[in-house]
Amino acid sequence: MARKQRPDSKAQDCVRIDGELYDVRAWAPKHPGGDVLKHYLGRDATGAFAAFHSALARKMLKGLRARNAPPFVPEAGWSDNVERDFEALRARNHAEGLYVSRPSWFYLHGAFIVSLVLASAGLLVWNTATWPLGALLVALAWQQCGWLAHDFLHNSVHADNAKNEVVGALFGGIVLGFSADWWKKKHNTHHALPNVLGVDEDIDTTPFLAFSETNLDDAGGVTRRLVRLQTVTALPVLAFARMNWVLASLGWALRAPNVPRRGLELFTIALHHGWSLGMLALLPNWPVRIAFFLTAQLLSGLFTGSVFIVGHNARPMMRLAEATGFCELQCQTTQNIRAPRGFAWFFGGLDCQIEHHLFPTMPRHNHARVRKDVRALCEAHGVPYVERGFGQGLLDVARVLARVAGTATNRRPTTTPQEA
Repeated sequence: MARKQRPDSKAQDCVRIDGELYDVRAWAPKHPGGDVLKHYLGRDATGAFAAFHSALARKMLKGLRARNAPPFVPEAGWSDNVERDFEALRARNHAEGLYVSRPSWFYLHGAFIVSLVLASAGLLVWNTATWPLGALLVALAWQQCGWLAHDFLHNSVHADNAKNEVVGALFGGIVLGFSADWWKKKHNTHHALPNVLGVDEDIDTTPFLAFSETNLDDAGGVTRRLVRLQTVTALPVLAFARMNWVLASLGWALRAPNVPRRGLELFTIALHHGWSLGMLALLPNWPVRIAFFLTAQLLSGLFTGSVFIVGHNARPMMRLAEATGFCELQCQTTQNIRAPRGFAWFFGGLDCQIEHHLFPTMPRHNHARVRKDVRALCEAHGVPYVERGFGQGLLDVARVLARVAGTATNRRPTTTPQEA
């Protein structure tokens, strides 16, 4: 709820949106998108606000307008020209109906995901020797469900955000075993400030992996020793990602404060474990059951994690003080994937990672329609727009891992730098 502003509001306690300063100190703890708001204090949040918020949220801003605030000083590297042209492109996309979704497209994909699970069960009933193929189908179903829940929880399917959240929680909980609230809190921050060290949890993979030499500045001996080995350990770490996410989701749903629909989340997660572990009863003995379970879990981690790291982890990592405006930051830290012919479905819309980050509530079936305009905007302002083949992208990530591992081998511990 809005409150009467203190007359001594300071710029560092405010965010700037469309040229106005708003004192959000009292509102920040109640922000539905998590604690991302605190990272925008003293910064321009126009692009991030427009990317995620509805007209109702904009009305709420009126009561948060700061009074007697000093002049706002833009952060280093800020370019009003880029952001102004980007906002014009966003407005044009809205006017052309590119934010209008076809819900049937997403529900048909949901039916495809369910069919993968049913096909896996059918194979096991028909012949238990087909368990490797059955595990592969379940792994694909989990990966594809991750992309589908991602669509709903970005409010890119239905005009009613509450409906998106409920359906996303159902898909994510029952099929995937994830807490929607856990995912949204960290994913919103990732979108607002991607690849920003100490802020974006999706790149916080230490002590096992480091994608920037900056991660080594305040690293202890254990972290440096593990990072030296990361060219070897990266694949297994990625493979175990899904199991880590499932455990983190369960812990969040059980213990995190103020989880909306906590009962629904716990119920759907229980259903997920019921059917996924129940499939093991179709197999003849425990060695085969364990092999099926691990194969499905590890393949799903690889399928999901590989798409994410190609989209982000070979791109620059930076401190918060180095982060530029919304549009520039998304383009600097994100790259597209040239999907092999016939395999765009595998990437769940993240082959257009740049467009997704710039317009996160736009339905993915419209991303390709804005690609040309986004590229033209980037070329006009000298902003990077990077596209790589999937194999090329994986090689880029491998080179980054090798470079940082080499630095960890040669660098002595240094004094912890002051955080941005």
